[in-house]
Amino acid sequence: MSSTKLAHFLSQPYPFYYRGKTLAVISFLIFAVTFLFNYLFQPFQVTLSEHRMGYEWICVVHALIPSLLFLFLFSLIQRINSIDEKWQVKEEVLVILGYLILVGIFNFLVRDLIYNNPDNWSVHHFWVELKNTLLAGILFMFIFIPFNFKRLHDRYQEKSVRLIPLHPLFKSSENENTIPIITQLKVDDFELEINHFLFAKSEKNYVEIYLERENKIQKLVKRITMSELENQLKAVYFVAKTHRSYLLNLKKIENISGNAQGYQLKLKNFESVIPVSRNKISFFEEKMKVLNPHS
Repeated sequence: MSSTKLAHFLSQPYPFYYRGKTLAVISFLIFAVTFLFNYLFQPFQVTLSEHRMGYEWICVVHALIPSLLFLFLFSLIQRINSIDEKWQVKEEVLVILGYLILVGIFNFLVRDLIYNNPDNWSVHHFWVELKNTLLAGILFMFIFIPFNFKRLHDRYQEKSVRLIPLHPLFKSSENENTIPIITQLKVDDFELEINHFLFAKSEKNYVEIYLERENKIQKLVKRITMSELENQLKAVYFVAKTHRSYLLNLKKIENISGNAQGYQLKLKNFESVIPVSRNKISFFEEKMKVLNPHS
């Protein structure tokens, strides 16, 4: 792979899996797989006379370290604002690589608890622990990430093509319906012209509301939560939440493309794309089918 192709691949969007139940399940799987691998295959040199505890407990320690580090590291990373939108292949690779280095360092730091060896704190053993961890993790990482990227990218690209024919049917009504929106500040209350509404994006304690009039974009910033705005627009059948940070007018979609994260939506007269998060993909697909039952 040329450097240009590699740089392009690393800059591609990639799904951020590591939160909630998924994070807990992955952490448990890391523990189980690491324990069984060490216990059944004893992949690295074992000197029984140096052990301070039974080999089963050594396997538990070596399995707990990567499991707990993974849980802790990604519990912190998931708190980064808009992490799903920012996450790319290079972030996945760099963070996993950093995680493996941390595991190697912690495996070295607990050697005195496991092995009765006067040479525990040597540079040699530090390198051995680091090398063994990297060898175990990098091969899997360099196989899994490209495979998973291609699998997801191809799936959503193929599915996005079938959604494109919906767009010509989405014509705005000639009636200019307005919906009164109540915000957290009385002076901030306003009437939303729904046929001019593009999308809303949450920004901390505010919501940015984007409107389109005569091919020009207007942005309103209102003191209201996304859930409050969504609740007040729930009767509008063509407005839907495609991401926890985005509420979208589906009539304004101009193009749908697929990538490894799912779908990206291009709106009329608006440069930036709107994401469809992984947990909203099925909802989005069904919503589009309902809006166009002939698709």
